[in-house]
Amino acid sequence: MPDYLILLNHTHRLPEGFEDTITLLKVENAVGEAYQVEEKAYKAFLALREDLMENDGLQIELLSVYRDVARQERTWARTMETKGEEYTRKYVAIPGCSEHHTGFALDVGFMLDGKVSHINADLFSYEDMYQVVHKKMPKYGFILRYPAVKEPITKISYEPWHFRYIDDPALAQEITDKGICFEEYWANK
Repeated sequence: MPDYLILLNHTHRLPEGFEDTITLLKVENAVGEAYQVEEKAYKAFLALREDLMENDGLQIELLSVYRDVARQERTWARTMETKGEEYTRKYVAIPGCSEHHTGFALDVGFMLDGKVSHINADLFSYEDMYQVVHKKMPKYGFILRYPAVKEPITKISYEPWHFRYIDDPALAQEITDKGICFEEYWANK
């Protein structure tokens, strides 16, 4: 059984053999982009997406999910080359320390005018829509992994699009209600 409460960050690396404990599904978003995602996280995402579509008229879509360490290394190198070191350190996890290695981390955008939003700068312009999503996420076992003002702790800047599945709606609601990040939960566990 996977450890849905695993903490990965700049000081906590992916444990050896962890990827052998998860079941990844091959899925596509609404525009046919292929991803792999952990099975229970994906089912929870689909339930959240259905709720948002039916009750709020919002269609969320996957932008990025599972990445093995080699892919994270390529993402890190490409971002360093195109955006520079300061940006990379703010928005890209160190290879081997990324939550995307678990399949539990979902980068989520919106389907708008037949296209899925992808670029971080654009995603920030949808803050009102993300606030609607953030209120519903805990019900489905998700937390906002990199909340605003928690950068000194997480070492990653605010990312309204980065959802983390923890498989416990009550705990997700508690973390959200307290306004803490996952590191603070772990520090007080």
